[in-house]
Amino acid sequence: MTVYQSKRNTLILIIVVLALSWLMGYFYLKYQLNNSIAERFKDMSSSTQILFNLNLIHDKKILDIELDRIVVADNLPKAIADSDYEQIKSIISPLYMQLKSKEREIKILTFRSPEGVTLFRAHRPDFFGDLVNEERKLIVDTNKFKRSFSGFEIGKLEMTYRITKPIFYKSVYVGNVELGISPSRFIEDLNSIFKTDTGIVIDKSLSDIMLDKEMILVNDKYVLIDANENLKKHFQHKHDEEAEAYKIDMSIPLNNHISQTLGYLIVGFDVSGIVKSDKKFMGNLSYLIAIMVIIFGLILHKGFGAVLKLFSEQIYIDQLTGLKNREALKDALASDDRKVLFLSNIKEFSLLNDFYGVHVGNEILIQVANAFEKFALENEFSAFRISSDEYVLLRQDDNFDDKEYNVLIKKLHSDINSLKISIDGIDDYISVEIYSGIAYSDANTMEDAQMAIRRAKKQSLPYLMYSQHVDTKKFSQSVIEMKKTIKHALQHHNVLPYFQAITNRDGKTVKYEALMRIVEFNDGKKSILMPDSFLDIAMQSALYIDLEKEMLEKSLHFFANRDEKISVNFLPNDFFNPAVMNTLIDGIKSFDSPDRIVVEITEREGVDDFARLITVVEQLRRLGVQIAIDDFGSGYANYSHILKIKPDYIKIDGSLVKNIVTDEESKILVRSIVNFAKELNITTIAEFVENEDIYNLLKEYGVDEFQGYYFGRPEDLINA
Repeated sequence: MTVYQSKRNTLILIIVVLALSWLMGYFYLKYQLNNSIAERFKDMSSSTQILFNLNLIHDKKILDIELDRIVVADNLPKAIADSDYEQIKSIISPLYMQLKSKEREIKILTFRSPEGVTLFRAHRPDFFGDLVNEERKLIVDTNKFKRSFSGFEIGKLEMTYRITKPIFYKSVYVGNVELGISPSRFIEDLNSIFKTDTGIVIDKSLSDIMLDKEMILVNDKYVLIDANENLKKHFQHKHDEEAEAYKIDMSIPLNNHISQTLGYLIVGFDVSGIVKSDKKFMGNLSYLIAIMVIIFGLILHKGFGAVLKLFSEQIYIDQLTGLKNREALKDALASDDRKVLFLSNIKEFSLLNDFYGVHVGNEILIQVANAFEKFALENEFSAFRISSDEYVLLRQDDNFDDKEYNVLIKKLHSDINSLKISIDGIDDYISVEIYSGIAYSDANTMEDAQMAIRRAKKQSLPYLMYSQHVDTKKFSQSVIEMKKTIKHALQHHNVLPYFQAITNRDGKTVKYEALMRIVEFNDGKKSILMPDSFLDIAMQSALYIDLEKEMLEKSLHFFANRDEKISVNFLPNDFFNPAVMNTLIDGIKSFDSPDRIVVEITEREGVDDFARLITVVEQLRRLGVQIAIDDFGSGYANYSHILKIKPDYIKIDGSLVKNIVTDEESKILVRSIVNFAKELNITTIAEFVENEDIYNLLKEYGVDEFQGYYFGRPEDLINA
């Protein structure tokens, strides 16, 4: 064999090896790219489901609160009990207008009798008197069980999310209210956050319920009833070539109040752009292989490892900015290490892109990317560009220091916001600002950061830190457990008043204050829960009203035939609640001398309507009770309010009393309050009197009555 033939054969062999390697690499990379698209969509679908469920939980709480406020509106329970259409209309119409101004997606607000007769529809006030179809399980169950239900429901025009509340008048069930809201409330921000399309599909067997509703067949079992244009187009042209490049997920159930699945939230993602980009990449790859064949000698010398490295760089590098891309971030997040992640995007970048054009927009993205990369190198981060104007900074850190990262995020924002982007053909510098979300965990880091940046935008904050140090799941669990404890205590009458003595200047007990406690038994051991552990949670639900009624009934009943006065606490807005006020009035009737009842207005919340509060106080005073202002010296209870309320007692805030021996400012304030009260002939009471020194000093200042551990701790006098 000649030297020429030997070289030729070697050349042929090298070309064959390169060609086979190219084919293997081509198909492997094609597989990886397709798999990457599927995984990305899977991640998007999972994140969408998490955010949808969080939206549903959060918004239901808001709607529950709004509905609770409507249910306890003045005279409404009586109007419902009397089926008084005009009275219901006069009460509800302004409340409904206020509600619609805050919650524009509300479609239904209907009041019904226990028999299912519609008493009033706020969304259609001219409609009255229809009978509810027995298939309306939500309403039927509300009437049957006399409690609230919620869930999705398919109506004549659309699917809505419904919440019902029972209405009681004088402890008798008189009807219910139903609120319906469009599901778009829960999905309106999903499209913008995850760049996906969303809609709703229902079981085809349920579609006959809807009248004149445009529906698109999805498959043999489901029809599409609500969706944006991209999803509609996909199912209308599902055999087109374009439809093949559209990913669909339909795994997020929409359940009714008894957990039956009526339909699904459908998530669509157009991957045609990615497919087009992949095809372009594969074309470039073919071009690269052709060049490699020409320079086969260099390839042979360097080895195939260099080629694979080049291919990997093409997969993991953002072609516009040179930063690592979403695929690289996904691999970086796959480890079990604890990581800190900054997710940032440019404020109103789409406006810049529209105003200046794509070319200028790309230059802005490049210069911002350079600033992120510079910051990353200086602070030991890795920098990524994961979508149009979204950037990520990531680093491993086993010891998270929120102070350190607070400094770093401020520096990042300062660096980016101070950029002066210069572009040929534009006279002025272009400036940008960013939003950021910060997360720290070993899992779900990206989802946490997305939640943080979403909240930052809603609260108009430049950035927000979301850390697993605040464990929302554990907090939610503790709230649920405490609600169970409160309900159990109410059912078993374990909500008890503990009474603390209030003495005069001679140390004689002249009255008692009723303080709320919950008695709990765990494994036979008795424990006492203080209000700090349960009252805030109770106030976020209807449980608080039941607690307040239980306290009033027991306290007033126990002191009705005693000589001492009894002091009971009220939040300002308690005076506007018919159930609480009816309980108080019933208790007053059991006293021969109503002036032995002292109603304390306690500062735990502000006053929504001070003029209305004054009116209620005057009505109570006419019934013979005495009025006290609690915690005077802090919050809403200021001097001008005292002049308007004209209370019989002022209770000096404990934070002033407990430090009075050593704190000069406290001394000045207490003397001022006492002098002010004496001028108006108001009796002063000092709380937190814990020792003899405090007691003697307060007597010297002229305080009239005293309460605190020096005279006795709260006691269970009822069961003593």
